Amino acid sequence: MARWYYYPGEESNVLEKLRNRIFRKPVPDFPKTILIETQFGCNAGCVFCQYPQIKDDLPRGRMTNATFEKIAKECAGRGVERFILALDNEPLMDGGIVEKYKLLQRHCPDAKRNLTSNGSLFTDKKIEELLGSGAVNEVFLSINGYTKETYEALMKLPFEKSMEAIERFCAYLRANPQVRRNLDIAVKVVNTKKVQPELEKMREKWERQEGFRFLVLDMDNRGDQLDMGQESVLAAEEMKPNTTCRRPFHTLVLSWEGYAVICCVDYMREVKLGNVHEQSVYEIWNGPYFTKMRQEYLAADFTNLKPCRTCKINN
Repeated sequence: MARWYYYPGEESNVLEKLRNRIFRKPVPDFPKTILIETQFGCNAGCVFCQYPQIKDDLPRGRMTNATFEKIAKECAGRGVERFILALDNEPLMDGGIVEKYKLLQRHCPDAKRNLTSNGSLFTDKKIEELLGSGAVNEVFLSINGYTKETYEALMKLPFEKSMEAIERFCAYLRANPQVRRNLDIAVKVVNTKKVQPELEKMREKWERQEGFRFLVLDMDNRGDQLDMGQESVLAAEEMKPNTTCRRPFHTLVLSWEGYAVICCVDYMREVKLGNVHEQSVYEIWNGPYFTKMRQEYLAADFTNLKPCRTCKINN
């Protein structure tokens, strides 16, 4: 969390310096996680996501392989722990997604190369290309609901078709245990009122039967950009200001155009920190603008940090 970070040399006294050295950690000189939106567009309409509200307001396009490889090369040997190719997109909609994961595999072989997906577009060919080659070594499946009624209410995807595609993925893993051994797999569900009665059945299915990690995520209001009017579906519990977020200190988020934005809920690209077409990843992360933003966050000054100043979470 943010309160555990500090900038060395900015301590006001010896006691603060001692506290930082013992209990906190310095802001890293390179991001530990990098989110890359390889294209704009998703086939789902999840009610806890901002995408359905902004899908017609932002330009559509796809990051070129040349730009993607520039990013991958700049991250080589820098200690990046995880790449996630998702933001306002379903990665499996990108026809060039396999090539992009293979570029990460080539240049950043020690990193987690994460596929975060709703899984509804899995085909036998795509599964083999992504998993059989080792290009992807971590999979997070977004599955919100055990029953057809809940799943379709929350994700706006056809339940039977989606489950058929996900079962195709599971069957591949059962038939290829050597691939399974090299994969970290988790099913993620957002903690909403609608899904809460089904969580234990979901845990039984995905954790105990399939052997996947099962993670229940806190819901947030997407920096107050999400329509929270669907109380019967969304509100799981009272939401509180999210003022200890670690994202600006840990994660770099890149849109398909190459913009670096302050975090993954800045869907409208309101706080732009640089562009990979004009700067290197290192220059953006350590640039004066990003540094100033972090310093203001640590000082609890959210004046310039939209959407941070209105972000709430149900933790």
